[in-house]
Amino acid sequence: MRMRALLLSLAVGLSVSAASASAQSAFPAKPVRLVVPLPAGGPTDFLARSVAEGLSSRLGQPVVVENKPGADGAIAAREVIASPADGHTLLFAVASMVAVPLQSKPPAFDWAAALTPVGKVGRLGFCLMVHPDVPAQSLAEFVAYARARPEQLNFGSSTLGELMAATSFMKATGVRMTRVAYKGGMQAMPDLLAGRIQVMVAPLTLAQPHAAGGAVRVVAVLTPERSKLFPDVPTLAEAGYAGLVLPTWQAVFAPAGTPAHVVARLTGELDDVLANPATRLEFERRALTVERAAPAELAAALPAEQTAWATLLSEYRIGSE
Repeated sequence: MRMRALLLSLAVGLSVSAASASAQSAFPAKPVRLVVPLPAGGPTDFLARSVAEGLSSRLGQPVVVENKPGADGAIAAREVIASPADGHTLLFAVASMVAVPLQSKPPAFDWAAALTPVGKVGRLGFCLMVHPDVPAQSLAEFVAYARARPEQLNFGSSTLGELMAATSFMKATGVRMTRVAYKGGMQAMPDLLAGRIQVMVAPLTLAQPHAAGGAVRVVAVLTPERSKLFPDVPTLAEAGYAGLVLPTWQAVFAPAGTPAHVVARLTGELDDVLANPATRLEFERRALTVERAAPAELAAALPAEQTAWATLLSEYRIGSE
């Protein structure tokens, strides 16, 4: 009788171990959703789709991009946070989303407690561009022109980071402009081309095709160094406004509680995608600097970033729109 009980116990234990091993090897068991906080067609959407394509071939399951724009990324973040923590729903986050929960009191959610880093993808380059009707060939000329016309110029922005960059720029220069909010740069660009707005903070790749034809003019880049896309355009620091650099990293997150082996699998596959020479070349062509960071490294940096964002939000009295 004791021997039968012992054998039964061993059988149950082996069955549980086999089920556990099977569960670990089963990921992904279905298509993976990659939720993007900006509309389709823009630079962030392109990067997310490139990552999704690379992950699909490595995971053996489709990785489907779902665009959930609005509320500075809060809609996309909440969609992922509310999803099962099994690795089948991921967030393609932009840097300014770290500040999203800080725009309400109490905070809408605790980023560190609600989301688990999978890995950083890189940094996207941004610029300050104007409609050709603005007769400024340089940043200094633009500042002088805008100062002489307080609140007469409209600027477009979509993310909280773009708004913060524009607000910081206005404070540093004494310029006063009126913001027009958009869900994404692709939605703002037609208004800039038509002259309904005169100024825009946006990704370099969004500006490039229009600047080449003279439809817009880039007067400064918001990157530490000059961009290869606009080698003759100075950085804000070169123009005398050091410190106004936009935080522009892009990274992948999973819901908190996602099993460690699933996160490790996703991190490894993401590393392989970004190590592909063809992928890196295409990203560089689109002004994305591939910049990897392990999940632990990314998680360790978030508290300091949230503190910095909280200070800026309070100083400039910026809230969710």
